[in-house]
Amino acid sequence: MLLSIFSVALQGLGLLFNIFLTRSLGAASVGALTLMGSFYSLAAVLSGGSGFIASSRFLSEELGCGGNPRQVFRYALRFCMSLSGACAVLLTLTAPLTAPLLKGTGATALTVRLLSLSLPLSALSACLKGRCYAYHRVYAPAIAECTEFLLRAGVTAFCAVFFIPAGRMTILTSFALSMLAGQGSAVLFLLTVRIPREAAAACGLKFGRFLRLLLPMIGNACLVALLSSANDALVPLTLLQYGSSTGEALAQFGEFEAIILPALFFPSVVQCCMSGLLVPELSRARSAGDAAGIRRMTERVLEQTVAYSFPVVLMLALFGGPIGEMLGGGAFTGQILRRMAPVIPLIYLEIIMEGVLRGLGKQSFSSLNYLAEYTVRISVLLICVPLFGFYGIVASYMACNLTGNAVRLFFVLRLTGLRPSWRRILLRPAFSLLLSWQLSALLMLVLGRIPMQSLTRIVLFGAVCLAMYLFLLRVTDRLSAGDGHGTVCAVKLPPAA
Repeated sequence: MLLSIFSVALQGLGLLFNIFLTRSLGAASVGALTLMGSFYSLAAVLSGGSGFIASSRFLSEELGCGGNPRQVFRYALRFCMSLSGACAVLLTLTAPLTAPLLKGTGATALTVRLLSLSLPLSALSACLKGRCYAYHRVYAPAIAECTEFLLRAGVTAFCAVFFIPAGRMTILTSFALSMLAGQGSAVLFLLTVRIPREAAAACGLKFGRFLRLLLPMIGNACLVALLSSANDALVPLTLLQYGSSTGEALAQFGEFEAIILPALFFPSVVQCCMSGLLVPELSRARSAGDAAGIRRMTERVLEQTVAYSFPVVLMLALFGGPIGEMLGGGAFTGQILRRMAPVIPLIYLEIIMEGVLRGLGKQSFSSLNYLAEYTVRISVLLICVPLFGFYGIVASYMACNLTGNAVRLFFVLRLTGLRPSWRRILLRPAFSLLLSWQLSALLMLVLGRIPMQSLTRIVLFGAVCLAMYLFLLRVTDRLSAGDGHGTVCAVKLPPAA
């Protein structure tokens, strides 16, 4: 609940901030800024050593077996800081050679050095956040992320108002300053968090084995970041092949990344929080050999994800047009939101399934699945965007989510030995949503003669529909309580690290 509250606030502020940047700098500038952010994320992943997963998973396993988690945290800190520090030194020394490669963005050697300085801070922040998750200190990463976002947004907004329009600073320089300020503030706060001390015990994990277990995780994170950056870079290029100008291509890409995707992902903050908490919980259950507990958790999060995503699909399918116009994207944005609404359950399912896979230590499968998923996405992108323009991006996004998540779900069910009750997971929320939708529409039809604004009508319909949906879910849950939550088969889980 705490993480969800913080995440909803951050997602809402982030969406408002994107709208502000789009109106202040233009959609093309936001598209260029998004590309910079994508490549910076790639650099942070390559140099960070998957610090968050390394800390949260391995510390949780060490806590579960009664070992020495402080020693494991020192392992993670030593490796991640050495890797990020070496990358920062290399970028700093080669800044005069790197800056000309970013021509057209206004990058200078100083800009590259500022970005390189933030890489060790990003790695340290990830390790500290992972340690907080392992010890259930979830409030600390939430507050740190809020502080980081407020400083980053404040620095960027200040530069966008006073420096960038006057030509006194480039977009990339403001981005570098904002990242440095945000990461620094997060690290300063996380260093003040008190972690309980355990009794001295022998560490069950040696540094060499720690590295062997960590390398597949790093490979998975680097592969995903590399493919994501390649996909982002190809979007404007394929739009140019369709016939758009450079400015128009960047504007469409900026609108997609700054308005459409945040609107689709905004309700998923609850699933992101749940996915982050699943990693230490499943790692702890796995180290304790609690196979039944793993199956219960997996089925429960599947049920919650489907029940949560269905009303989001309905709201976007019915009111995607007004929502798109309210966000400043116009009728085209609303049309895209309506057409992409059916993919929302798959997006939320991916978030949860990746948390399950990371908690069970299956990063190698995740890497292969992401490779296949992005192969499908980039292939459809290269074929469809030059033919159909922006709708090709929608087609590539839907194709990769459908294929990747079908394989992901099959593997998780096979790994855990779970045979879920699909009647309970799918039919129960579908029936509840359909009935609540029709009853709410009937009520709004009765109230149709009362004068009210369109936004008020949408909010009222959504509130009534959601209340009825939750009530019907509760009723059907009690009626089906005697049926059980599914069956399990005897499948042996992989041993803990």
